[in-house]
Amino acid sequence: MTDYPYMISNNKISLIISSLQSAAKPVKFTLEFLRNLGYTSTNDRGVIPLFKKLGFLTDDSVPTVYYDQLRDPTTYQRILALRIKELYAELFTINVEIYKDIEANIKGAISRVTGGDEEAVKRVYSTFKALCTIADFSQQPQTSVSQETPIISQPLPEKNNENSEQKHSLQFHYNIQIHLPATTDISVYNAIFKSLKDNLII
Repeated sequence: MTDYPYMISNNKISLIISSLQSAAKPVKFTLEFLRNLGYTSTNDRGVIPLFKKLGFLTDDSVPTVYYDQLRDPTTYQRILALRIKELYAELFTINVEIYKDIEANIKGAISRVTGGDEEAVKRVYSTFKALCTIADFSQQPQTSVSQETPIISQPLPEKNNENSEQKHSLQFHYNIQIHLPATTDISVYNAIFKSLKDNLII
C-alpha cells in the first residue's frame, strides 16, 4: 500500500510557497528556517516531509533543482503540477484528470491505493486538493528535443520526354530453339544451318 504525506494545516501550503519565493535559498530547509519564515505552529512542520515526498527537498532537507523552480513565480504552478503527478502517480493511473474529480471519487481512489481508514483518507485528500488548487495542470512540460518530424526531400520522377536523353537503354534478347530431326544424313543438317545463316543475323 502507498503511504501519502499530509499536513494538518493545509491552508498554509500556499502561504509557505509564497514565502519561499521572497526568501533566500537555504543550505538546508530546517525547522529553524521554517520558524524564521514565521511558521511556528507544530502543524506547519508537516510541510518538510511533504516537500521531501514532492522532490523539492532531499532526504537530508537539501533543496533540489525543483525547489529552485518552486521559488520562481513564473514556473512554480507548473512544476508543482508535475511533482503532484509524480507523487500521486497511482491516483492519476486511475483517472488522468483526478484533480478535477468529485470528492467521493478521489477519496475512493485514495482509500483503494493506501488502504487507510476514513480519517487518514480525509487528511490525504485535504492535502492533495490543497496542492492541486495551487498547481497548473493546463501547461504541458517542454522538452529541449524538437518534436517536429524532419522533412526528407525526394527527387521527383522524370517526365517521359521523347527528346530527353535516356539514361538506361533497353535491350532485347531472343532465345531460339531448333529441334533437329533424327537422321544420319549430314546433308540435312547442312541445309538447316545454311538456312539459318542466310535468314538470321548472327
